[in-house]
Amino acid sequence: MSVLTSDPAVAQRHWRALAVARPGMLALVVALTGSASNIVDDWWWLGALALVALAAAVAERMQPPSRLRAAAEMALASIVVGLGFPDAYLALPYLLLPAFAGGLAGGAVGAIITTIIAALGLAAGDILARNALLDLGSMGSLAAWLVIVFVTGAIGAWLIRQENAQAADSERYAAAYRLLSELRVVSRRLSGGLDPVTLAEGILDRVGAGLDVRRSALLVRREGGVLFPLAERGGDDGWVAGAERDPVVLDAWTNEVPAWAPAGRRGHRVVLPLRVGSRTIGAVVADVPDQALPDDLNELARSTDEGAVRLETALLFDEVRELATREERQRLAREIHDGIAQELASLGYLVDDLLARTTNADTASLATTLRRELTRIVTELRHSVFDLRSDLDREAGLGDTLAGYARQIGTQAKLKVHLSNQEAQERLRPEVEAELLRIGQEAITNVRKHAKARNLWVTVNVNPPSAHIRVADDGIGLRQRPSNHYGLDIMAERAKRIGATLMIEDAPEGGTAVGVSLGPDYEEG
Repeated sequence: MSVLTSDPAVAQRHWRALAVARPGMLALVVALTGSASNIVDDWWWLGALALVALAAAVAERMQPPSRLRAAAEMALASIVVGLGFPDAYLALPYLLLPAFAGGLAGGAVGAIITTIIAALGLAAGDILARNALLDLGSMGSLAAWLVIVFVTGAIGAWLIRQENAQAADSERYAAAYRLLSELRVVSRRLSGGLDPVTLAEGILDRVGAGLDVRRSALLVRREGGVLFPLAERGGDDGWVAGAERDPVVLDAWTNEVPAWAPAGRRGHRVVLPLRVGSRTIGAVVADVPDQALPDDLNELARSTDEGAVRLETALLFDEVRELATREERQRLAREIHDGIAQELASLGYLVDDLLARTTNADTASLATTLRRELTRIVTELRHSVFDLRSDLDREAGLGDTLAGYARQIGTQAKLKVHLSNQEAQERLRPEVEAELLRIGQEAITNVRKHAKARNLWVTVNVNPPSAHIRVADDGIGLRQRPSNHYGLDIMAERAKRIGATLMIEDAPEGGTAVGVSLGPDYEEG
């Protein structure tokens, strides 16, 4: 029976500690016995217990740690104590060593086995010595010690489980580091890069070269089983919305073979599965004027398999990058909160102390101004921490996440918030939702910082592949705001990144309106 651990070094440290503790435990037993009775009269069971400890020490050098070794030491030690009972009562603490070893080597099962062996060994030794069963008084005392023995073994089992979890976690990090290092090297050599949209558009180009396509879209599955278009050609009116319910798509996805069906005036709808081994990771949906031959579709589907491998790699890399970005935002939030924000708050207390001590009017005025500025800076830092920690709620969606952010900012800035949220069940691509959320957050933050407004209007309309967000206020307007346009530049960069249109103008409410639109234009209700 081997040690119950994936890393022998984890348990080895504890077994070495037990080897060091064994002579100490023997010395404790001798000291307790000497203080309570005459050691000369009890020499035989003390010597026998010393021989058991010596045999266990020799076995440790000859055999690896195991549940069997712990059980054997427990059996011999408990029989010796039972033979010397009741004079050997003070030797019961020695049984904690094999109990702990049993927990280390066998986990919870090892703790239970060593406890049972201890009970049987004590009973057997006592019966052999006196030719009679234990009396009730002895049984009560031994039962308490057996509970202690089991708890000690359980502690050993818990300890080894915790260290195994830590060792496994370290191994996972090491494996992740190796994979990421390899990915970094490989990604620099890839001709198509690791941008999912670019690779998806390449697959659509390949399909368009093999078929007379009127419109096409590449669909991938996201959380909740919903299919969303990663790239589209020739149609941007939401024609693939609800594709996961289309029988033709389901047929191609489930059977991993091309499928087609008449599509009315559009001719025929063709669906090509994107296969990686025995899995389907996406599908190309295309409307064509004439029905294609099955052999041509099968050949075209095989030609897209290489693109499917590249696309799945890019999607996985995109997910890793998103997780890394989220972790970095959280780390920055912690650094700001625990670092410079705390230091500035402490500096504010010193200014308060200076203000309380000074009698000079000029110094008091300067200290008051300094305290006001420190308070403003700390408040801004806390808002920055809140912004960094605010992330897209995968369950609630873009509209609800932005609405929650607006309510929080409205409470902090004493703004009356007016919300309008119309969001379809279908979702945008994760990276698109993230960029739209950041644009909306930046616009709301600008209202809090610069607008001097009383009201904030936030309108969200999402109907994939289209989306529109409008943030308006009744403040001082854009012309009277500070000339720092860094936040506006960032919003423009984010909008450009996802192919959206950013518009900043004077609002009918008297302040500023920031709007970002993605996909087809539509009139707001």
